[in-house]
Amino acid sequence: MDFIQILATTLGKKSELIMKPMQPGDVTRTWADTSALQKATGYEPHTSLEQGIKLFAEWYLGEWKESQK
Repeated sequence: MDFIQILATTLGKKSELIMKPMQPGDVTRTWADTSALQKATGYEPHTSLEQGIKLFAEWYLGEWKESQK
C-alpha cells in the first residue's frame, strides 16, 4: 500500500484501489533482512523507498517521452 501511495503522489495522480480478497501466496508482512548480503558483498542500500520510486518514475517517464518521438 505504501508503494502505491508513494507512486501516485510522485506522479501527481490519484490511485483507484480495487481491493480483492487475499490470494494464495499473498503475505500481510515481510521481514526482509539484507545483513547476509551486506556481510558477503559489503553492499548496504541507502536509497529510501520514496527516493527510489521518484528516481524510477523520472527514468520511466523520460523513456516513455523519448519513445513517443
